[in-house]
Amino acid sequence: MTQTLPAAEVVRCYFDTSFEPHLPAMCLRWEADDGVADEHVWELPEGVRFSGPPPRRFGIRVQRQALDSYSVHLLWERTCLTWLDLTRGELLQSDLDALLAALGTDLWYLLDQPLPHSERTPPRAA
Repeated sequence: MTQTLPAAEVVRCYFDTSFEPHLPAMCLRWEADDGVADEHVWELPEGVRFSGPPPRRFGIRVQRQALDSYSVHLLWERTCLTWLDLTRGELLQSDLDALLAALGTDLWYLLDQPLPHSERTPPRAA
């Protein structure tokens, strides 16, 4: 996506029960007069595409699995998607970066979360 999106208004927050554990999600309102409601092809990881306006129902969970491996759970309107092993590059090349920025969330922040406990080197005794 080359354009930036205007900030979305969060109408309400809730937990979507389609995922286990339940996914924090939002109902969003976008400014229709800014051209956001126009048809757009949204590029998501692994070649998934949606055509239409930005989602009015949206939720995402990014969990770091290893140095360059992330599991992602995504709610887009009524569609639930799960990717178990995406790379940083795959996520950054998608339109999720622009969408999250419009919601005030930095995708880089989500990607730079600490490695899971099992991946860390235990501290050595003196």
